[in-house]
Amino acid sequence: MAFRRSLAMTALLGLAACNDQDLSKATFNAYFYFPNGKEALVAQVTGITACQNANREKARILGLERERWSYVCCKKTNKSSCESKHK
Repeated sequence: MAFRRSLAMTALLGLAACNDQDLSKATFNAYFYFPNGKEALVAQVTGITACQNANREKARILGLERERWSYVCCKKTNKSSCESKHK
């Protein structure tokens, strides 16, 4: 029983790692949301970390680090400019 549980956890962790690799190589549109809700396209970047960093940098440049801004990273594909949304 413990072996089966261990095998299942290993398989799940393998899937998560595979998904992380996809996100680190994927193309994203980085969208920034101002405290008033207005949306702005910040950049097109490669990798989820680059998307997160682009939005944090946008907030820093605008002096909004302590405000209630938000962001979305839209994963681009050949079929969609926003196949899935990520933070």
